[in-house]
Amino acid sequence: MIRNVLSIILNVIAGFFFYMVSLLGFISESSVNPKWMVMLGFTIPGVLALCAGLAVMRFRNWRRNTGIVLLSAAGFTAFLVFMFAILLMTEEFRVMMKPDTLTFFGDYFTGGSVIAGLAIVGLLLLKTNNGGAEQNATVGAQGPRR
Repeated sequence: MIRNVLSIILNVIAGFFFYMVSLLGFISESSVNPKWMVMLGFTIPGVLALCAGLAVMRFRNWRRNTGIVLLSAAGFTAFLVFMFAILLMTEEFRVMMKPDTLTFFGDYFTGGSVIAGLAIVGLLLLKTNNGGAEQNATVGAQGPRR
C-alpha cells in the first residue's frame, strides 16, 4: 500500500517536470543553448523521479507507468495551450493583457514537437506493454502454496 502511494507521488512529480519541459519548449529565445539547458535541467529531475517511482514498484509494469506519465504530461500541456488559445479569442482577455505579453511564447514548432514526442513515446510504451499478467500481481507476493 505504501509502495503504491509513494510510486504515485513520484510519478506525479515526474509528470510535473515533463510538463514543464514541454511548456518550456514554447519559449522563444534568441539563442538556443539557454533554452535547451533549462529544458535539460527540468528533464533530469523528471527522469530521476520517474525512475525512483518505478524502482519503488520494482519496475513492474514499467512501460505502462512510464507511458501514462509521458502521455499525461503531453496531454496536460496540449490542454493548457488549447485553453490559452481559447482565452485569446475572447475580447475581454485580449484587452486585459499587454500587447507584448505573448512575445516570450512564440516557438510553436519546438513546443509542438516536444508535446508530440512525449505523446508518441508514451503511446508506444502503452502499446508495447506486455504486462497483462502482471496487472493484478501484488508487489512481493509469492506463488500459490502447495
